[in-house]
Amino acid sequence: MPAEDAPLLSAVLIVRDEGALLADCLGPVRAVADEVVVVDTGSVDDSVAIARSFGALVIDHPWRDDFSEARNAGLDHATGRWVLYVDADERLESWDPGELRALLAGSEAAALRLVFYPQLDASAYLEYRIWRNDPSVRFEGIIHETIVPAVLRLAARERRAIETADLVIRHLGYEGDQRRKHLRNLPLLRREVVRTPDNLFVRHHLFRVLSGLGHHEEATAVLAAAVERFDQLEAAGRTDHLGALILYEALARQEPGDERRALLARALAVYPENIGLLLMEGEQLAEDGRYEEAIAVADRVLVLAGNAPGEVAYRIRLLGESPHALKALCLLRLGRDAEAAAAYARAAELAPDDPSYPVKRDLAAARARAETTRVPGDQPG
Repeated sequence: MPAEDAPLLSAVLIVRDEGALLADCLGPVRAVADEVVVVDTGSVDDSVAIARSFGALVIDHPWRDDFSEARNAGLDHATGRWVLYVDADERLESWDPGELRALLAGSEAAALRLVFYPQLDASAYLEYRIWRNDPSVRFEGIIHETIVPAVLRLAARERRAIETADLVIRHLGYEGDQRRKHLRNLPLLRREVVRTPDNLFVRHHLFRVLSGLGHHEEATAVLAAAVERFDQLEAAGRTDHLGALILYEALARQEPGDERRALLARALAVYPENIGLLLMEGEQLAEDGRYEEAIAVADRVLVLAGNAPGEVAYRIRLLGESPHALKALCLLRLGRDAEAAAAYARAAELAPDDPSYPVKRDLAAARARAETTRVPGDQPG
């Protein structure tokens, strides 16, 4: 355990050939952390020189195809009372050093969950990123490594709470061509699925990587096996929010019909507030001509979208553009043209790059004007 006079906060990173990103990461990190530990796993670019220019302690550590092993090597060298875990392709957003120091100095928590944006086009969720430096708290997992089980054990053992802090981290790593990352991750994901067969998130990532690399037949088999594993976990009462990812992918690829309706009903029974699944339900209701019910689903999604970050991140379009567009379509079909025009206008504001929404907005508005100027007794054309 760190001594009372130890540094307050250690930031720990692992890097390999991150020279293009590292300086922009370490600037804000250096402003809030007393100590920065960078584990370099074999860079041939200027990553090490950049890290040292920010005063980081650089640990040369060979890559052994295991993210936890590399991250834990960094934790072994952290001397602060608290640890911040961050990656080179992440950015601390508007962190005030004084406020953070006051928060950590006064906190009795085991860990802090922070506001994390996993992609530029995604909403935030809460992620464990700062915790008390304790030798028992180490990462687990070959890939998609997690600190959470160890943090929860520490919290239970010392009877400490888990707190939430209004601190934002944005991840930039899923932008651009992902082939290099897919090829690196594929063998690790295969191993991790065998090691942790109940980890639906790992199965989902394996499916996405195989799809991204064009291995569609194997991706389909992985998705089918993941749905089967979900069924087993559900029967045992062991599902968590990550199962919704598997069901969403399966539904997105299933042909319309009674089998898809049945799977959607099952999914919503387990995840009644999952926005992606709710929008699928709304689209199904609209397809069935049940427009009022579809509008009610869209309104419910808009309410849920206004909630604070929780366990799940969504594509931004699902939180605004998609429910407004669904609502607009249903209003148009019901002849409520002025309301439809307003809903399309809102979708256009949220998705300015989509040229179809202004056209639909103007069409609905023109129909609304024609309706108001029609002579009583005339039949609409």
